[in-house]
Amino acid sequence: MIEWEQQYELGIKSIDDQHKELVRLAGRLSDLLINAVEGEDIYDEMVEILNALTDYTVYHFKYEEDLFEKYDFALKTAHVEEHHKLVSQIQSLDLRAVDEDQVTYGKKILKFLISWVFKHISGSDFLYRDLFIEKGVQ
Repeated sequence: MIEWEQQYELGIKSIDDQHKELVRLAGRLSDLLINAVEGEDIYDEMVEILNALTDYTVYHFKYEEDLFEKYDFALKTAHVEEHHKLVSQIQSLDLRAVDEDQVTYGKKILKFLISWVFKHISGSDFLYRDLFIEKGVQ
């Protein structure tokens, strides 16, 4: 079970809510993998969740990047590069490998995504927090 932890909150409601949604979607994937019965075909549901996670990640990154531009965030170039790298990695996932060993491959994807998301939030995202709060981002 993957759950949101208060230590990751930036104090910016719109962004915290988006981060919570990313964690919720990852939690759906986690629950699917935990509850999968040996040999059960969960491919379609995995792909659906991964697509939703990808779409929401792109939406969230655009939201942040628009704020970077609006408030001239000094570290925006490096931050945007991190975003592009993750989206590229997600889009390059070999979903045929998922079909061959769904649970094992799904767990690898989940571990990678959760590690990246929490590392990114607790590292890179905290770098813009003070600026956005100062500018009144809600």
